[in-house]
Amino acid sequence: MKRKCRVEVVDSQWAVMPQGFIVIKAAQAAQAGASFAEVMDVTHRNIPRVDMRAAFDTLEYLKKGGRIGRAAALMGSMLRVNPIITIRDGVVESAGKTRTRAKAIDLLYDFAAGYSHIEELAVEAGACPDDADLLVERLGAIFPRERIYRTRTTPVIGTHTGPGLLLVSVLGDK
Repeated sequence: MKRKCRVEVVDSQWAVMPQGFIVIKAAQAAQAGASFAEVMDVTHRNIPRVDMRAAFDTLEYLKKGGRIGRAAALMGSMLRVNPIITIRDGVVESAGKTRTRAKAIDLLYDFAAGYSHIEELAVEAGACPDDADLLVERLGAIFPRERIYRTRTTPVIGTHTGPGLLLVSVLGDK
């Protein structure tokens, strides 16, 4: 039996859990009986309500992937820079840098703590589960720990960022 199904492609201009939060909210609306137009409205309203910050401990993988040049990677490793990134309009952008991993984790915490209302929160990690667990524990002071999504990044993301990737994603209001 053939059925017609309306499909609309939406470019959220996000990746990782910010994109996941948008999809989760759309699916919840659909399951609650929302019309197609209402689901699309939920989707478009949540796109500007998501954000993320990601920290990684080396620029080496960005260099290998052609995202930065050798000179930038060399300077970053000599200065022991921990870059912080975000995504703006579908493009990866710098959101700062720190000189230590502890300060990078502090910056991720402060990013989430800067929200006046958090609806959804996620911590994702590459191959640094201890850092992620500690960050989840800290974030439990501002958001129910049992509601924090704790995920691993995909191999594709890890290939470009390295095993030290740690990121926080928020759906909420500043």
